[in-house]
Formats: sequence, structure tokens, C-alpha cells
Amino acid sequence: MYDHMHRAIADRRLPPGTKLVEEGLAEIFEVSRARVRKVLQRLAHDKMVTLEPNRGAFVARPSVDEARHVFAARRVIEDAIIRAVASDVGDRAIDGLRRLNQAEHEAHEGRDPHGAIRLSGEFHLQLAAYCGNPILAGFLRELVSRSSLIIAVYETPGGPDCAFDEHQKIIDALAAGDAETAAREMRAHLEHIESRLNLTESEAAPIELGHVFAELTGD
Repeated sequence: MYDHMHRAIADRRLPPGTKLVEEGLAEIFEVSRARVRKVLQRLAHDKMVTLEPNRGAFVARPSVDEARHVFAARRVIEDAIIRAVASDVGDRAIDGLRRLNQAEHEAHEGRDPHGAIRLSGEFHLQLAAYCGNPILAGFLRELVSRSSLIIAVYETPGGPDCAFDEHQKIIDALAAGDAETAAREMRAHLEHIESRLNLTESEAAPIELGHVFAELTGD
């Protein structure tokens, strides 16, 4: 249940502000409401859900300030990650990144936005796995998930998606053993994502929870 809900939020199937009704979730997953509450508390700990007294649980809705802080933190952490990877990256790792990037490109071409979002996040998390520092990787996992929420709220509709090309430049720099270029391309990539955000408050449309989780579970 936790994995399905985390993925639904990270893939932006459940937009920020969506109310997560305990009774409805218990019916969807065929579990007790006590189990639902534990999962919601875990998601709240991960900053994916907000628990409001007397109102219930909602998919977290990051503020403008939080959005800026998250991307500032990503620039610092991913700079350290990319430099660590560049210092000791092998051919198998490069091949794996190329396959992941190609899969993301194919998801875009196939008009599978949820798959493309997931694969884009996996690209960054795979880099973190290669850096060999589980603490940095853990920090980045949280930041990538929170970035997805931020993009869902603030991204300008219809903007170009250059993640495939930008990821390719990062891979090429890593393959050449050029840490400085790889770090520069990563920073440019993150700055480009942030530049596509309209950092003003906006409203989320209502979502049918049963429909979302039927898609994820195949029911």
C-alpha cells in the first residue's frame, strides 16, 4: 500500500492537495483503517502527505519557499553525487544510464507522461546509487519525490521537456571522465527544470482515488 501510494504521488497521478480519505483507501486496498493511518503517517514522515487535525490527510502541497529550498538543496547534493560518480564510473554504469535515458525518451515519445516522470526520477536516483554514499542517496530520494510535487503544482503547461537531451549530456561527460563538465551539465539541468516553474500558488483539480489505484494495480 505504501509503495502504491508513494508511486501515485511521485508520478503525479495524485496531485498536491488531493484529500486521502481513510475509509475510501481502506476499501480500495482491502485493509483496516488502522493500517491506512499507519501508511499515511509514514508518508507524512516522508513529506509526501500532510496530516491536518480535524480535516484528515492530503497529498502535500509545497509552498513557493519550499520549492526554492528543495531545488537549492538538490543543486548542492547532486553536485557532490555527480563528482563522486565521475571519479569512478565504469562502462556498465554508463550503459545502464544510457538504457534508462532511452527508456525515458521512449516514454515521452509514446505519450506516457507518468512513465516518463518515474524514469526521469530513476535516472537521478541511479546516479546516487552509483556514488556509493547511501546517506546522500537517501537525501536525494526525498528531494526527488518532493520535486515531483513541486513540479505538479508550479510547472508552466506546455513547456518543452529537454530532460532526455540534458541527461544525455551528463552521461557523455561521465563517459569521458570529465567531472567538471558533468557537474556543470547537472546544474544547468536542475536550473532549467526550476526555470519552467511558475512559482505562484495554484489550485489542484479533484481526483478519483479508486480510478488512480486501479490503474496502478491493474484491477
